Amino acid sequence: MKQPDKLSWITLTACLLTLLSAGVSAASAANNRGVIIFSTAPTQTPKATRKRYQPIADYLSRVLKRRVVLVPAENFIEYSQNIIEDKYDLVFDGPHFAAWRMKKYNHSLVAKLPGKLRFVVVIREDTHVKNLKRLAGKRVCAVGSPNLLTLGFIDLFPNPAAVPVIMNSKNFNAAIKCAKQHIGIAAVVRDKFWLKKPPKVKAGLKLFYTSKVTWPHRVFTTSARIDAQTRQKIAEALLSDKARGPARLVLKQFKAKRFVRPTEAEYKGLGHLLRAIWGFHEQ
Repeated sequence: MKQPDKLSWITLTACLLTLLSAGVSAASAANNRGVIIFSTAPTQTPKATRKRYQPIADYLSRVLKRRVVLVPAENFIEYSQNIIEDKYDLVFDGPHFAAWRMKKYNHSLVAKLPGKLRFVVVIREDTHVKNLKRLAGKRVCAVGSPNLLTLGFIDLFPNPAAVPVIMNSKNFNAAIKCAKQHIGIAAVVRDKFWLKKPPKVKAGLKLFYTSKVTWPHRVFTTSARIDAQTRQKIAEALLSDKARGPARLVLKQFKAKRFVRPTEAEYKGLGHLLRAIWGFHEQ
C-alpha cells in the first residue's frame, strides 16, 4: 500500500469511508492523515447524531481548511473505550468526561453550552423514607450510567456496599413513569425538567432531595494532538455568531442560543464521577 502522503484525495476519501465503518480503527487511521476526528456522546442514534452534528463538522472543515470527520459511536461501550484510548481529536460531551480527559490526556476546553446542571430526587408519596441515606439498597429509577446526574446521585453514597439499585430508564420521562409504576421507589431527574412538569404528571410523587452541587453544561474539548493555533481557530469558530446556523439543531436540542467560553476551574476535578465505571476507575 502507498504511503499516506502519496495517496490522491479520491483514494484518501475512499479509505476514510471504509475505515469509518470500523469505529476505533477509523479514528486511529484518520489521525495519521491529519484529519480531525470529531465525536459526541451517543445519547441518540448514529443517524440522529449525523443529522445534528454533521453541519458543525462541515462548518469547522471550511473554517480550518482541514477535514473534520464526524465519527458517531454506536453505544456508550464503544464511546467509552475510544475516550479511554484517546481516539478523538474533538469531542462534545458532559463535564465529567471532559474533566477526565483534561487530567488524563491534557485536553483543552474550547466552547460550552450555557447554564448549569442539577439533579433532584422525587419520591413516591406512599413511601415512608425520610432520609436520603435510607435510599441505599432501594430501587431508584434513573437514566443509565454514565449519565452525569445519575453518577452525581450515586456519588452521595460513598460506601459501595450501601448504594441504591439503579433501575435504568431511557430518559427522564421514563424515570418518572418507572417510579409511578412502583418499579422504583424514587426517580432522579434534572431540576428544570421536574419544575416544568404539570401537576398531572407529578401526581403521586413529591420532591425529596435537591442536589447541593451544580455542574457546568456539555463542552467541546480538543486533544493534545491539536496545535494551539488550530485550537484557537476552533474556539473562535464555535463562539462566533456564524456557528449558530450550523449548530442550530444542537442548540435547539439543549434550548440554548449559542455556545459560550468555558473555564478550567468549573470543570476541574469532575472526572472523579466516572470512577465507578470500568476503565475510568484508575484516574
